[in-house]
Amino acid sequence: PQEPRYVAGVRGRGYRLIAPVEEFREDAATSPSKQSKLGPLPLLLLVVTMAAAVLAWWATSRDHPPQASTAVATMPLRSIAVLPFTDMSRSVPGNETLALGIPEAVLHQLASLDKLEVIARTSSFAFQNRAIDAREIGRQLNTRYLLEGSVQRDGNQLRVTAQLIDALNGEHVWSMRFDKPAQRVFELQDAIALEVTRALKISLDQAETDDLKSQGSAQFEAYLEFLQGRRLLATWRTDDMVSAQQHASRAIAIDPRFAAGYVLRSVAALRAAEYRAGPDREKLFREALRDSRPLLAQALTLNPKSSDAYAARGYVNAFSDLAAAELDYRKALELNPNNAEAYEGLAAVLYENPARRDEALQLIDKARKLDPLEPRLDVAKATFLFYGRGEIAPAENLLVHALHSDPLYQPALLRLAQVNWSAGRFAEAIKLTEQVLSADPAATQARLVLQNLYLDVQDLQAAANVTRSAPVADLVLNACLSLAQRDFRAAGIQAYRAASQGMIPVVGEPLPIAAVRLGARARGDYRRAIDVFTDRSQTEWDAAGQPIIRDPSGLYLNVVGLGDMLILAGQVERGRRLLDATLVAMERESHDFKSGELWHQQMRPLVLALLGRHDEALLELQRYAATPVGWDTWWYYLELEPGYEPIRKRAPFQAILAVAQQHAAAEREQLEKLRGIGLVPTRR
Repeated sequence: PQEPRYVAGVRGRGYRLIAPVEEFREDAATSPSKQSKLGPLPLLLLVVTMAAAVLAWWATSRDHPPQASTAVATMPLRSIAVLPFTDMSRSVPGNETLALGIPEAVLHQLASLDKLEVIARTSSFAFQNRAIDAREIGRQLNTRYLLEGSVQRDGNQLRVTAQLIDALNGEHVWSMRFDKPAQRVFELQDAIALEVTRALKISLDQAETDDLKSQGSAQFEAYLEFLQGRRLLATWRTDDMVSAQQHASRAIAIDPRFAAGYVLRSVAALRAAEYRAGPDREKLFREALRDSRPLLAQALTLNPKSSDAYAARGYVNAFSDLAAAELDYRKALELNPNNAEAYEGLAAVLYENPARRDEALQLIDKARKLDPLEPRLDVAKATFLFYGRGEIAPAENLLVHALHSDPLYQPALLRLAQVNWSAGRFAEAIKLTEQVLSADPAATQARLVLQNLYLDVQDLQAAANVTRSAPVADLVLNACLSLAQRDFRAAGIQAYRAASQGMIPVVGEPLPIAAVRLGARARGDYRRAIDVFTDRSQTEWDAAGQPIIRDPSGLYLNVVGLGDMLILAGQVERGRRLLDATLVAMERESHDFKSGELWHQQMRPLVLALLGRHDEALLELQRYAATPVGWDTWWYYLELEPGYEPIRKRAPFQAILAVAQQHAAAEREQLEKLRGIGLVPTRR
């Protein structure tokens, strides 16, 4: 598609032949046999037959018009996607950057209008170098108009063409050509944006017209550095994030008054620190958070109407002040009602409050409408449904849809593995997680999930291989493996160290938390464990001595661990009050906030057992044992969990254990089949 040799697409019209063509006539005297094979009469019959077929098709198409037309007719009237422009001067350095940067700048300008629905960059730029009919692009993006064009650069002179196309019928609404010096590229972008609003009959007052004009740099070289950095940041690759930060720094050095450059530098540095691996990740990330604030403050001083700056500050605030983050995201959307990333960020902030998860789902749907081809948003909604509602099937459908867009998209692969894990499909989850780890051996979260999965199918050797093959020694992996090997003291020591360094993630948290509890029991030292669980659960006590239940992970692992440790430390009444309050909190979350029961299947019966309500605990376990859903890390809870010790030898409990063991054996058998056909590596 990038270098067609024979056929090229002409958007809105069809296709044309581009290969060189010449007439070839064979001498009749040298080839009489060929001349006689297709004489005038057979040729005439062939032409008549083809004409009849065309007429039949035309008649049929009149009675049965293409269904795509009907679908396109429902497109929002004032909606537009800005497509990447064609680079007409590929040999000129920086021209490809302009061919992407100019339409992206116009997109940002148009997105600031609340009278127009603008498709986000990720989705509209997905059609770069792809010969696809305008009507099909409109259908996929559910947008009525498309803006496309080309950029040609000759020395310091720019020639830019722009065309507005109606995706309903593929016809051109208008087209214009601009010839300007490169230093005046910003005037050119403003002119294109204004012409689009006129063509769509969007009336703007003077303030809206002023706001529509770009807020870029007056320095062309700074602008080029910025465009290169923003393009790299969009890949979401760690190395590219670092490079994007460097381009942003150069842009600011050239033009210290370039507001967008400060935003880019802040976001790139923060994202690079967030996705960094290694023991110093937490420290570097906190430093990046600290350094981001003055950069964003400078950006807002230079441009108080920067939606991107407010959205970036919302992301920074989300780590410490959710209320402030919400205000920033809402301000970003006030300034740019088409900012899909701001909708996504606001949804994530509201999701943290179980009472506002319906609102969060509505916001993420708005983001998906503005950016329909961005797989990250499918993953975000799947995460909300899976972790917030315990809804496995809808989450799975969304993740499969994301992988249709990008079959190697690692966040979707890993989240789908986690969904399969919770659904009891351990072998399938292992296959997916191995794919992620094969592409990125440094993916720490994927490695922890994979280790846990191998433990669930009772393949201790493979779990040990996953642990040993980590690029950097991992305390969490070591703690989980020591727990599976029944070395509770070592498991506890490693888990304590991981907790003190902030290395225990929410995903994969059950086993490290269990290691802290069993390590404390093995040593008879509960004070340290109480401190760890108090900090992780954010538990507080009111003046009357009643607990205030909070649990950032939503699993209540740390709250239950705290209650258990308090009881063992002699604070029996305090521990029991905490466990009773936890039951109430889980019940309220399941029903009032519609979180379902998936994420309470392990903790609810355990709390009942720790409170001595053994018959009720058994009934809960029997109810959950009717399906393999929610039986991840089953071997720990059914074989090692000390809270179940008083009932472990009872017949109903042994029957539950047998069901779990049989299911694990069946998944192990399925795993061996996947290994046999090469879909899963053999780890020894």
